[in-house]
Amino acid sequence: MNEKPLEWMAQVGEGAGHKLGRIAALAAAVAMFLFFALSGSIIAMIVLVGFGILFMWLQTHAYVEYEFSYFSDEMDISAIYNKARRKKKMSLKMSDVEYMVKKIEPQQVTKYFCNKANVSEIYTLVANIQDKRTAIVIEADPEFVKIMQTKRKVR
Repeated sequence: MNEKPLEWMAQVGEGAGHKLGRIAALAAAVAMFLFFALSGSIIAMIVLVGFGILFMWLQTHAYVEYEFSYFSDEMDISAIYNKARRKKKMSLKMSDVEYMVKKIEPQQVTKYFCNKANVSEIYTLVANIQDKRTAIVIEADPEFVKIMQTKRKVR
């Protein structure tokens, strides 16, 4: 089969829990700084550095986009953090996919690569990965859905 490469993006943004975590880490770091300034405790300094590192990690992972690449019966999923850093999340062979369904269908392992608020585009790929039934929840491109329909993997 002579297929052309297919790529699409899913913009997720920043969740409320992530935002709350960043604010809490920053508030704790400020409180520890004030405590260290008043007491001179080395333990307070170590905790301050820990909260500072936590805040910086949360800051660098604040905004997430997922990029999907499909070519020659293989799909690659990458995360792009703050529109600057790309990290490959997983590769998937379509021969491992049992079926695809237009809803969120949890399995033994469920991996989310989508904005859960965008329900009109959400599909779940159910696959056997490393002998575990895995659900991969994605925002599917209409052209990808057509490809999966021709392979008779859409329920």
